[in-house]
Amino acid sequence: MMTRPPTILFAVRDPSWSREARLVLRGRGARVLTAATVGESLQLASAAPPDLVFLDADLPGREEVPIEELFRSTVPNARLILLESRPLSSERVLDLAEEALGGRLRAPGPPPRLGTVLCVDDDPLYLRSISRLLSRHGYRVSAFDNADRALEAVPRLKPDVAVLDIMMPGMGGLDLAARIDEASHGKVPVVFVTGLDSDEAYYEGHRHGQTVVEKTEGPEKVLDIVDSLARGG
Repeated sequence: MMTRPPTILFAVRDPSWSREARLVLRGRGARVLTAATVGESLQLASAAPPDLVFLDADLPGREEVPIEELFRSTVPNARLILLESRPLSSERVLDLAEEALGGRLRAPGPPPRLGTVLCVDDDPLYLRSISRLLSRHGYRVSAFDNADRALEAVPRLKPDVAVLDIMMPGMGGLDLAARIDEASHGKVPVVFVTGLDSDEAYYEGHRHGQTVVEKTEGPEKVLDIVDSLARGG
């Protein structure tokens, strides 16, 4: 019988310090989730009950109930690690995960292959920003400001993940995602980014089965989602 992969939730205000450890944990078979507010964390925890939670003591959005008590009542079977001061080192995160998960992690393997990300956006500033961030973190990035040219390049590039602006002149992100899905036989996950703070953008993106990120959330949010999709968890 197959054992369910362990789920680890990083409910932390700033997830950037844990990125290296999260990549290793995904490579060792864990499903790794991140959330930056209490509400988002509890929503994720309800949908996918975690086995282990790294929890900021000052996570934004908490109410009068102490945050540790709130999480213990929501995920009573999870091991909680409360972070009250400085971030933990990657080595310490991995040691705590090993201790909490009792051998459910796979043995360490070679460093993960980060792969190629296709970025398409008609906003040159945002396109440059997200491309630089992904490149700095080890991804090969192919950036396009035109959806038609990006689509032509898909068979050659064979991207692992696509980051697409929803609203673009000519072919928009939704149509481009459908064409990429057809060309790749459904093998390329998509992250939609949008400058529209509207329910319609989220509805359309989620209706197509993809993740939607507002540009105001910052490139780091996109990086975290790309990490998850590129590692399959």
